[in-house]
Amino acid sequence: MGLDVVLAKKLVNEEVHYTFKEGKLLSKLNKLSFGNDGDVYEYNENWNLTLLKEYYTNILVKETSFKYDDKNRVTEKTEYLFGGFSDYNPKTQEGKSNYLRGIEKYEYNNRDKVVLKLSYKFWENKTVEMTQYKYDEHDNLIEEANCLSYGDPNCTIKPLFAYEYNSKNLLARKYQLAKFSPNNTDEYYFYDDKGNEVEVKGIYIYPDKEPFVGYNYKSEYDRFGNKVKEQEITGNYRSIRFEKYKTQITQYDNFQNMTLDVFIASDGSYIKTVKKVYDYDKKGNWINMETYEGKNQKDLKLVEISKREIKYFN
Repeated sequence: MGLDVVLAKKLVNEEVHYTFKEGKLLSKLNKLSFGNDGDVYEYNENWNLTLLKEYYTNILVKETSFKYDDKNRVTEKTEYLFGGFSDYNPKTQEGKSNYLRGIEKYEYNNRDKVVLKLSYKFWENKTVEMTQYKYDEHDNLIEEANCLSYGDPNCTIKPLFAYEYNSKNLLARKYQLAKFSPNNTDEYYFYDDKGNEVEVKGIYIYPDKEPFVGYNYKSEYDRFGNKVKEQEITGNYRSIRFEKYKTQITQYDNFQNMTLDVFIASDGSYIKTVKKVYDYDKKGNWINMETYEGKNQKDLKLVEISKREIKYFN
């Protein structure tokens, strides 16, 4: 059970209950609302997710269904979007086809990797997108190609992205095979000896000038693999509420839960600070979490209280 209290202009209460069966989530519902408010899940006999229904104040707003082959691989995903103000009746299902949002179909190779994805997008003039994937002998994705058409899938697939890996099968480079405007970008990834991504560098490639570094991020980690610092060395892309920041510093407690998240601009000023305070049970799981937000630690204000009631089974 969870209880979220948002302290803003008015008090908002949510009490979210989770139900499980054989380790699978059956529902995630807010019990303080009238009727269903949240998600309901259905599975087949192999415990593959076949249907996800999303409700808002007892109104079915979205439905996603899945089909599988005899190897339990997803072969088709279908989405219906009803919204919160439609006249759709889930009991009669009359006119359901009018709310069809999209269909995705998947084909696999003999190593169970997706090699073709066919996407029908009915809200974009009934476009059809075909995406093809190629892999190396280690099952690393090495090439992605696609095409877009209207109506039937009759377009010619052309290469779009390519990927290279290091000796540890970690992504080392991502680059573009097609021509992008105004420039193409080569991305390079660097890691420490534990496999943590410590640097990302983007090289901008223009047809009429020399390549140059468009963005460069460097990261630091603690001994548990938690990212504790990320700094934008080159570039000016990250922002919160239209305010640019260069550095993000994160702290964790002994249970590996985030306790402090700080966003700092290039001049050293604070853009945003988030602080979390926990109470734990004897199993080391938090049962109470208070969230504070502000520009810096001096003006932090309580914005949310979350409580969890956890039942343990032998």
